[in-house]
Amino acid sequence: MIRYGHVLVTSARQQWVYRGEMVARAVQIVLFMAVFMALWSTAYGVSGRTELEGYSLGEMIWYLAMTETMILSSSRIFNEIAEAVRAGDLAYTLARPLRYPLFQVANSLGGTVPRFLLNFVIASAVVLVALRQVEGSLAGMGAFLLLAALALFLDALFAVLIGLAAFWLEEIMPVYWMYNKLVFTIGGLFLPLELFPAGLQQAVRWLPFQLMAYAPARALVKFEPAFVLQTLASQAIYIVILLAVIHLVWRVAQRRLVVHGG
Repeated sequence: MIRYGHVLVTSARQQWVYRGEMVARAVQIVLFMAVFMALWSTAYGVSGRTELEGYSLGEMIWYLAMTETMILSSSRIFNEIAEAVRAGDLAYTLARPLRYPLFQVANSLGGTVPRFLLNFVIASAVVLVALRQVEGSLAGMGAFLLLAALALFLDALFAVLIGLAAFWLEEIMPVYWMYNKLVFTIGGLFLPLELFPAGLQQAVRWLPFQLMAYAPARALVKFEPAFVLQTLASQAIYIVILLAVIHLVWRVAQRRLVVHGG
């Protein structure tokens, strides 16, 4: 575990080197939040309601700030894995005294944690300046950070699994697009699940996608110990399932491994 920790720290340090990319991400989240705040302010104003399914305007804006923070921090390690498979560079990584999938999970987390911290600070600052109020509580903030950490871990596992699909697929981006759109829609990026039709709500609560955007954000603006514990249990279950799936996929993938060149 110490070795994987070193991989994570090294990857995190590399992220801070690319300051131009950090600035671009900061501008991106500012623009997104400006659009969302204008959109939802209009929606509440036109409807003449102060709450939508229990969410005030302030709570909705803070919720969207946190879901955007999560989504814009998501992993892209699958590109690195797919390129290594295609180029045959995987052999160099296999020589290390580390299990390749876990190495890439640590590498992924090292890349996402700095982005998450930056996105969180900027999104919070933008909403705070615009609304001049903070929604949630200290307990909700602690719950958000805990659930967000596990959500990033889940996202890293999905990203590694998508990357390993390169052993069978020429192009893995369609797989990522399907995963990404599921998180966008039924993961609660744009709408809390409470605004979904009742039948759809029940269905998506059994899926892992809402654990990576909706659940952490809801824990911040509407802290409920029972909800947090239920989410933690669900995240733990899906982490175990994905680790087992990655282990099996990697065992099969190793048999298909063909190294090109030197």
